[in-house]
Amino acid sequence: MEKDIEEQEEAQEEHYKTTSDLNVKHFSRYGEFLVSFELSKHGWNVYSPMYDEYIDIIAHKYACAKCGKSWAMTPSLICNKCHKDFSKTEKRNIKPIKICNKCKTRTEGSSTNCKKCDNKGVDNFTLIPTCDKCGGEVKLINYYCNCGSKEYKTKFRSIQVKSSRVEYIGEKSKNTYATDHKPRDMIISKDHFFIWCLIDDDDKPHFLVMSVQDFIKTMGNSMKGTSFLKDQDRQHFSSKDYGKWKRFENNFKALE
Repeated sequence: MEKDIEEQEEAQEEHYKTTSDLNVKHFSRYGEFLVSFELSKHGWNVYSPMYDEYIDIIAHKYACAKCGKSWAMTPSLICNKCHKDFSKTEKRNIKPIKICNKCKTRTEGSSTNCKKCDNKGVDNFTLIPTCDKCGGEVKLINYYCNCGSKEYKTKFRSIQVKSSRVEYIGEKSKNTYATDHKPRDMIISKDHFFIWCLIDDDDKPHFLVMSVQDFIKTMGNSMKGTSFLKDQDRQHFSSKDYGKWKRFENNFKALE
């Protein structure tokens, strides 16, 4: 019995797949998806370009012009009297109140026929979406920040993603990651960034986020090397502490 269980467990292990089973092209796309979802956690809306011009992701967000916090563009449904918020699960509790424009009779419901006079049609009624709590009117209220600001700004960022798994020689780990950027990747713009998606041996992602200028500065004299200029440069760095790239770990604030 125990032997059968061991054999089943071994069979399950054989069928367990990891990112090491992805080919290079699919792994590259996998890294882009992981970066996209991570950006979403930081309030960015993420889009994919229609074709590849060394930009893998377009990221966009609205932010408060005063304090920089994320800005909600969708208006809220708020009672103008008690300030109850009907925007999400409470919408069903809004009372459909109508006032006949002819006889001023107040009714509740979907009917557009006045029960007191012969008035008919929705255009002949004043519609008042009403709060079920206090009887106030429910209105569309544009978002404003907790800091008091009513102004927002729009941010756009272009991002190139590089993905790497831990490097191995046969069965032996080198305990390194490897990424390569080429001269054509050096898009000099304050809104363009590199994000490296590094997958460890437990299939967990780690992210290094840097501007193009950060990359150039950290590379130093290597930028002038023949290998880099000939598209042959490849950065190998520790999978344990990321070496000179450590300061860019989870540096998503740089995008702000």
